Order: sequence, then C-alpha cells, then structure tokens
Amino acid sequence: MRRVVLVPLAVAALAACQAEVTPEEKAMFDEEAVAMVEQANDSEPPLLPVTPEPILTPDIEQHDMYGASCSYAPGTSLGARVIARQADAFMKVEGEIIRFAADPGARELPFATRSLYNGRVYSLRLEVEGEGAQSGDEVRDYEGTISLRDRWGRVVYTGTGLVQCGA
Repeated sequence: MRRVVLVPLAVAALAACQAEVTPEEKAMFDEEAVAMVEQANDSEPPLLPVTPEPILTPDIEQHDMYGASCSYAPGTSLGARVIARQADAFMKVEGEIIRFAADPGARELPFATRSLYNGRVYSLRLEVEGEGAQSGDEVRDYEGTISLRDRWGRVVYTGTGLVQCGA
C-alpha cells in the first residue's frame, strides 16, 4: 500500500518542478527528436558476410531448378553455389534457398542468363569471361565471378571459379 501512495506523490512532485514549455521550445525538442530518428534510420547496420552453401540435388528437385542454366562454383569446387536461369537464379544461404528475379535490362550471358538478379534482401551479380570451352554435348565451361550485395549495395560475398552452362 505504501508504494501505491509514493508513486503518485513522486509524479506530482516532478510535475510541480517542471516549468511550462513554450511552443517554440516544444518545436525545437520535436525537431531534435526527428533528427535523431532520421539519423538512426539512415545509418547502415554492420556488414554481415555471407557464405553460400552448395545447392544439392534435393534442393534442385524441391525448387524445380531444371532447364537451361549456368551453375557457378567457387575455386575448384564442383558444388554449385548459384544456379542462374533465364528468368531467375538460386543461392543457398544458412540452409535456405534464396530465389532472385532476373533483371531484364541487365546484360545477357550464355544460355539467356543475366548479369544481374534481384531478391528481397540481396542482389546477385554474375560475370562470365571469354568464349568458354566445350565440355559436353550441350555444356560449355567458363571462368566466372559472382558477387552478392546487401540492400545497401555492399559486397557480402564474392567468388571466382568454374561456370558450367548448358541445357
């Protein structure tokens, strides 16, 4: 019971100590508060690097990634980290498949893939070098680079390696 009486008394004492705020002072305080919120919203969060995982056969089956495409694998790895098609591309991050939409205005790469794909959180840029070498009936091998950017345009992953394009 004692606490219930003390809280209203403390509030009343504080209210009595405060002077009336003029409209000009209130406007100034409001401007400062708005500026602080805008500054907090404009600041970029810390850079969080991403490590793509290999896209496995169950992922390909589940997300219907069949058809003409280019598969990007870093270094000497054969595990594709990106599968790019004419209309979309896929990457696996933290066990989840991320789907990207092709940018129709981006440069066209082999097998009607694109150099830029956009997603909700990331954008994916692809580069293919040279004419490639025939490695199968309908497969060409290229040297390529992938880069993943966050919504602020910062690179969170980049890799160079084998790109296999085919039907």
